[in-house]
Amino acid sequence: LIFDFDGVIIDTETPDYDTWREVFQSYGVDLERSWWSRFIGGAAGVMDVCQQLEDLTGSPVDRTEVQQRRRLRYLEIVNANPLLPGVLDYIQGAGQQGLKLGVASSSPHSWVDNHLTGRGLLQYFDSVKCSDDVAGVKPDPELYQLCVAQLGTRPENVVVIEDSANGITAAKGAGLYCVVVPNPMTKDLGIDHEI
Repeated sequence: LIFDFDGVIIDTETPDYDTWREVFQSYGVDLERSWWSRFIGGAAGVMDVCQQLEDLTGSPVDRTEVQQRRRLRYLEIVNANPLLPGVLDYIQGAGQQGLKLGVASSSPHSWVDNHLTGRGLLQYFDSVKCSDDVAGVKPDPELYQLCVAQLGTRPENVVVIEDSANGITAAKGAGLYCVVVPNPMTKDLGIDHEI
């Protein structure tokens, strides 16, 4: 059983969007969810949020100040967020049944490992693969392929729990069965073409 991290184990995606939207509103513009949604579950470095803010306002912003202020607010919210409902039950239940567990995340180890450790979950996982481990993150299937290999199993024996189109594409590309568990940020996204 392989879990995505952001939006599946902890809702880090809603606070990410909400805190950036607060920044945009402080400049008198709105951060469109449709623009933001294209990047959920993939490489954060692909989108340039500050460029989008500058494009909408028509003026340059102090990127360092904006990013630092937003990051502090974001971390405050994420650190206070509990595990998403049912996650601990699934992790413990799978472990009790002898299933090997993995995490495959487009976020770096510093982010994922810190949150798993802080919430007492790291010990449950036999494999944790993150952006630092691969050349390409989701929708590229490499994260899932690497995690499956480290778990010592075959793709047809794996179930993935995902929440985003990028993640589903990655899991399917690795030949894995995927269960979609949307969160508040992904519940309205069209994923029919991915399944």
